[in-house]
Parts: sequence; structure tokens; C-alpha cells
Amino acid sequence: MEQSLDSLVLHCESEQLHRSGTIQAHGALIALDAGSGIMTHASVNLAVRTGTDAHCVIGQSVDTLAWFPNDALATLPAQAGRTLTLGEAIATPAGPLTGRLIRGTDTVILELEAMDSGIKIIPVHQYQSGLLATPYDEYELAAHARILLDAFRAIVGYDRTMIYRFHEDWSGEVIAEIAKPTLAGYLGLRFPASDIPAIARDLYMINPMRLIPDARAPAVPIIGKDGLPPDLTWSDLRGVSPVHLRYMENMGVRASLSVPVRVAGRLWGLVACHHLEPKLPTPEERAACVCLTNAYALALTSHFASRRLQAFDSLERRIEGILDTLAQCGDPLDGVEKASDRLIAAMAAQGFAMAIGNDVVIAGEGPDLDGMAVLDDWFLNACKDTVVLTDHLEDLFPGRLELLAAASGMAAIKARSSRSGWVRFYWFRPAQPRTVVWAGNPDKPMVEDAGAVILSPRRSFERWIETKSGFSRPWSFEEKMTAGKFRTTLLRWI
Repeated sequence: MEQSLDSLVLHCESEQLHRSGTIQAHGALIALDAGSGIMTHASVNLAVRTGTDAHCVIGQSVDTLAWFPNDALATLPAQAGRTLTLGEAIATPAGPLTGRLIRGTDTVILELEAMDSGIKIIPVHQYQSGLLATPYDEYELAAHARILLDAFRAIVGYDRTMIYRFHEDWSGEVIAEIAKPTLAGYLGLRFPASDIPAIARDLYMINPMRLIPDARAPAVPIIGKDGLPPDLTWSDLRGVSPVHLRYMENMGVRASLSVPVRVAGRLWGLVACHHLEPKLPTPEERAACVCLTNAYALALTSHFASRRLQAFDSLERRIEGILDTLAQCGDPLDGVEKASDRLIAAMAAQGFAMAIGNDVVIAGEGPDLDGMAVLDDWFLNACKDTVVLTDHLEDLFPGRLELLAAASGMAAIKARSSRSGWVRFYWFRPAQPRTVVWAGNPDKPMVEDAGAVILSPRRSFERWIETKSGFSRPWSFEEKMTAGKFRTTLLRWI
């Protein structure tokens, strides 16, 4: 049976990464029942890390482990996802370990790693002070990103460190990069949304970072008293998806560290680090990278909030001024010519149209009366939304070449008046060829493996240029905000 690319992508998106049943080899893991403290699962390498055999702990109370801190469980916060770093070294028969407890929904996860013998002073506050200042413009944003990348390079020293920003369609773009001169650069390249599927993005929203010290290290199975693997949603040691391991292999990357950048409660981007050889930063180094990324995100949040406040500051006055000009005429349609320049400029458009009842007035570049009749009939009778913005009008009117030749982008608003019925505003933008430089062909290939069709990560990350036609310049966040403000003000005006 043939499988479509869409169905394979959907399967990849639904992969249960948190139920992988494995951990990475740089640590060991025990899962406990949250209520009783009975150990339900353990990684098979537990004896190597602690001197205690994994099969012997299943079904036993965690209190039977002589090296487990007595009051640790009582200190762990009760909220799912909360963690407790065990401050002192855990003295096991196999050597000293660092430990971390993680509260799950009905389990507690104990993660163990070897203790680092060296002491490294990390001047977090020194780096943090430069990151907390709010960037004012694009130049300062670029400088801000460089401060963060320089700090990462000083602390963890990966071969390549990037800031990867998500677009609205969840494709991503490398907007800043520091890399060894011998490595090909990814700066300015776009990566398709399927490279970081939704399930992985969801995990980035609830985890402070994702570490893969060695993509070639064999996964360590977790054993338990039943067949269901423990929930590793909040686990740093969680096993890696085979698709992602193959992706790293295709990139020539052996180790990685990714720290999410969250802005206003949304996943804005990642700080992504790649290394060509195995690399395991210490827990302190990882914590420093998370702390600095959070400072960077806080400054970004302030920057975007400030920019929106500036846009809002004069927006209402400008819109009211435009509408007052229209209102000064007995028929508002007669005022369009007088206010046309301001109407068009308000949305950075090339054309504008206003319609009341069966009458329409057109200014600037856009569809003619016949084209407006098609658009207006659709917006009035077929569209339930009161605000519509598109940079690809063909999505709404496929094959209507006479209309699409005049405009490729449209913003439309409508508001109902008890006196005049529906009042409609339209803004238009012409087509503007759009070039996207991808890191390799964005279409993931399908391959046959042992008789089954599977989704394979892209094998090439060389520059792959795609040129799209029939699109206008996209509407910015500020322009979308302006359209919405036009409609709310229009409701009061009519």
C-alpha cells in the first residue's frame, strides 16, 4: 500500500518521544511510584554507574538504596515537571555521582550522572549583565545575539553555535552563528518545519534544554515490572528518536545542545550547538547556558513589547484622523480620494478600495471593478471572518487570473452599520518574487527500509534556492494589528 508524504510526516509528528523506553548512555535512571516510593523501572546500566543491579531494585523501596539521600523525596516540589538537584555528591559503590529528581504526573524520576572532578568558575553574572539590556533596533538585536553566542562559546565551546528563529509556519531560519572557519555556514538558511516536528517543539516548551553528548552511543534500555515505559517528558536523559539520530548523522554532527528561547509564552527559537566529536558539558555549564538564554529571551520580550507599544501609541489617532476625513463628506465614499494616500500608507499597500452597499471606490493599484465584484461578493457572502489578510490571493481565488494579475496580497475588514449595512475596506499588494534559501531540499524523501516505506531525514544541507511567485510581501505583525485596529475604530465610527 502506498503511503503519502503527508501521512508519513503525520506519523513522525505523533511519535511518542516521551515513551522511548531508553535513555542516553551518559547517565543512569530509576523511576519510582510517586505515592509509595517503590522503584518501578531502572536503566540496565545502573550497576555500571552505581554498583547496584537494575533487576534487583525493581519492586523495592527507594529507601533500600543505602546511597539515596533520606529526605530527598520529601523536599521535591509536588507540581509535575518540578525538579530537585541533589546538592551533595551521591557516594555510590561505583563512585560519586550527581543526581536530579524530577516530579512526573504519577512517577518520580531519579537521574544520575558521573561527578565532574574539575572545578570551573563560570562568570554567569558577567555575561548576563549585557544580555538583560533591552535592544532598541535591528542593529542592537544583532549585537545582543552576538553577546549570547560569545557566552556560549566561552562556556561550552561547541564547533558551531546558532540562534535559530521560528517563522509562523514553524520553518526555522539561522539568524546568528559562530562556527569554526572550516565548517560550512548556515547563517541565513531556512529549515523546514518537519525538521523539528510538533512533538519535539512541545517538549522544548516544557524543558530547559536538550543534550545529546554522542549520537553514536548505543541507547540504554529501561526495564520494569510491566511493559509500559516510564514517562520521560521532563527527563534530560531521555532517549533520542532514531529519525533525529539519522538527521544528525547526515549533518555530520556527533553531539548537540539545544536551549529553547521562549518569548511571551511561545517557542520563539532555539540556541542550537553542534560538535563534530562527542561532547558532554557539565551540569553547571548547562545550567549557565539555560540561565543566559532566559536572560536573552527576557530582553527579546521587552524589545517586542516596546515595539508594539510604540506602534500602538499613535495608531488610534492616525486611524481616527483618516476616518474623520471620510466622515466630513456627505457620502464617505466621496472622501476616499482625499484620504487615499493615508489609507494606502497605513497598511504599506499599493492600492485601496472601500465599499458600502453596492457602491465601491478604488484608489491606487489593485483590481478593477469586475475584480472587486468577485472579491466583495466572496467577502460579504462566503467569508465569516471580519478581518482577512493573505499574501497569496490565489489560495482564496484559484485560477482567477484576471484578478490575480492585479494583486497577490490583500487585507480586508468589514463592519456592520445599522444605517448603511456592511462597510468594507480593502488593501492590495502586488506580486513580489520571494526567494528562500534552504539548507538542502526542504522536501523530506521517502525511502524503503526492510520493505517498509519510511520518512528519511534530508541527506544534503547545501544551499537550495526556491523562488516562489504569486506572493506579495507578507503582512507584518504591526500591519495585522493595524487592520484589527481599523475595524474596531470603524465600529465606533459607523
